[in-house]
Amino acid sequence: MKSRHELREAVFKILFQIENTELDYKELLELEQEEIANSSYVNNTLTEIIDKLEEIDNVISNNLKDWKLERLSKMDRQILRISAYEILHSDIPYKVSVNEAVELSKKYSEKDESYKFINGVLKGIVETSTK
Repeated sequence: MKSRHELREAVFKILFQIENTELDYKELLELEQEEIANSSYVNNTLTEIIDKLEEIDNVISNNLKDWKLERLSKMDRQILRISAYEILHSDIPYKVSVNEAVELSKKYSEKDESYKFINGVLKGIVETSTK
């Protein structure tokens, strides 16, 4: 059985591929291992992020200081989307979501310091969403 971390990583990879291919997430899911493709966490998270993408992107954009969402690397953008979704729309504790985002950033981001930037943006989202 895959851990939540591994499933979150699968969501990240699929979101990244959506931006780089003509395939939609359902087609991409069919290419995944059965355990990932059949995971309710993966399916629900992808569906919800895609359905709420405009809202999620607006929340992220409102917490970017002197940056535009389009200027972020594709990897950082997907990491922020997953964590912002979890903070705003799931019962996952925000500390877990932020920590997972930082770990994904350390592993996948193109710049060594991206995890600090991601942590700062997510801190802003937490502060504005828990008021």
